[in-house]
Amino acid sequence: MTGYWDVPTPAELPRIVAMMEDVQFYDAIARVPDEQLNAALAGSRDTALWVFRVDHKAVAYVYMTEMSTRLPKVDEFGVFERGKGFGKAALSSLAARIAETPDYEKLWLNVVDGNDNALNLYRKVGFGEEKFIAKGWKTRSGRVVDQVRMWLTLDTVRGSAP
Repeated sequence: MTGYWDVPTPAELPRIVAMMEDVQFYDAIARVPDEQLNAALAGSRDTALWVFRVDHKAVAYVYMTEMSTRLPKVDEFGVFERGKGFGKAALSSLAARIAETPDYEKLWLNVVDGNDNALNLYRKVGFGEEKFIAKGWKTRSGRVVDQVRMWLTLDTVRGSAP
């Protein structure tokens, strides 16, 4: 499956926000404040908000932070249509895009321990577990949950390029 990362259109932003605000994701996705999303869209040096398009249709989004460091972070990632392979395609494409910047060493993220679908997806793309963080995040539903910090070494992505 081929696709590409792009800046969301103004019409797509409400869909991203709606997913972040959806009660079913309160224990897995944080609601990024509007001012931070707007800063990312305005060209912030440290953040980015992109959508992954397949056949010109947005199927996933990513909110990135720490873009001005050597270790950019996938802060929030969501797939609008699950079970169609969009998540794996989007993350693989994201890793390839981030690996194009030679100064970047690793791509990283935190995922809620027990979110097996996400953990398995990240593992399939090549993320390895680095650190278990006990009681690392308080969700919007009020639960305090453990997290797993996962890293993807970008040299492995660069080395696998044709």
